Amino acid sequence: MKTQKVMLSAGMFVLRLAIVILVVVGIYRIGEYAYTYGYSIVSDAAMAPKPGKDIRITLTSEMSVKEASQLLERRGLIRDANIFRIQLKVNKYDDRLKPGDYMLNTSMTPKELMQVLAGEAKDEDEEE
Repeated sequence: MKTQKVMLSAGMFVLRLAIVILVVVGIYRIGEYAYTYGYSIVSDAAMAPKPGKDIRITLTSEMSVKEASQLLERRGLIRDANIFRIQLKVNKYDDRLKPGDYMLNTSMTPKELMQVLAGEAKDEDEEE
């Protein structure tokens, strides 16, 4: 009887220890994911180093910000359309994108892309 109690106590200790370890690992993983996601929102990294690759896109007046972001992602100009939409909102460009034809480059940062698409910076076609 005494041996059963000792074994039961030891088993409960191991179970509690396993639960604590799982909770700590879970909190660590969630924190790691949150940090990575948050960092990707504030980072201003281009998809490729200079000189990059020129890509022509067309934004129409019927396109939503979501559709424009998805287009940029499909064309390889940004890594994640959802993160770019958040970047647009944070930088107050979400309602300033203008329809038109644009020549963009994979070496442009998200901020540079926003400026060109809002008509604030010249794209490469306008510079020539």
